[in-house]
Amino acid sequence: MNCPNCGGLLNLEKRYCEYCNTKFTDAELGLLEDKKVEKADVKATESEKSRTEKLKEELEKERDNRKKNTSDTSSNDIATGAAVMGMFGLFSGIRGFFYNLKRTVCMILLVVLEGLFAFLMISGKVTELLEGDLQDFVAVNLLIIVNAILAGVISRIGRVRAGTAIVGVFNFLFVVWVFVYPMITTNFAGQTPQSVAIFAVVEMAVLALSVLLSHLIYRRY
Repeated sequence: MNCPNCGGLLNLEKRYCEYCNTKFTDAELGLLEDKKVEKADVKATESEKSRTEKLKEELEKERDNRKKNTSDTSSNDIATGAAVMGMFGLFSGIRGFFYNLKRTVCMILLVVLEGLFAFLMISGKVTELLEGDLQDFVAVNLLIIVNAILAGVISRIGRVRAGTAIVGVFNFLFVVWVFVYPMITTNFAGQTPQSVAIFAVVEMAVLALSVLLSHLIYRRY
């Protein structure tokens, strides 16, 4: 800054001009207004800084709140999902237990049914009915079909896939033991080729019908 008197360089810190040996006041040099302006600028800058800092603090608080809320929500969702999956797992386990139990019970019933059927076959009580009477012959074949129907129902209830095969095997053995074996042991005494052929056709039809009924009941009952 130049001296107002001589125009020489002025020492602003000392408010002194070495050229004209003169001291000046702030009012004379007009520095008061500059100081006021500087102070105002400083205050404005500080206020802006304080506002900026406040905004930053608020933003940080909002972020923290969002993170907390998100973590709480996610943890709640995870807990809810785990509870739902646990309930589904429990129900699935109970359902699987009763399904296996039902299947096991039906398998036992099927074995008992075929065991009774085999007992009738081996005991000879059914053979006693076969004295050449047509009604007894029809009754024995109806017994074969009834066995197939009951086995089909049990297989359907317990979803026993082997039920049809089991009943087919036992019915075949029943026919062999009750009808065919006595014919072989007596060397087909009293039987003509025509009667044997008719018997074979009838028994094959009965066996096929029994297996078909058991299969249809297992699939559609």
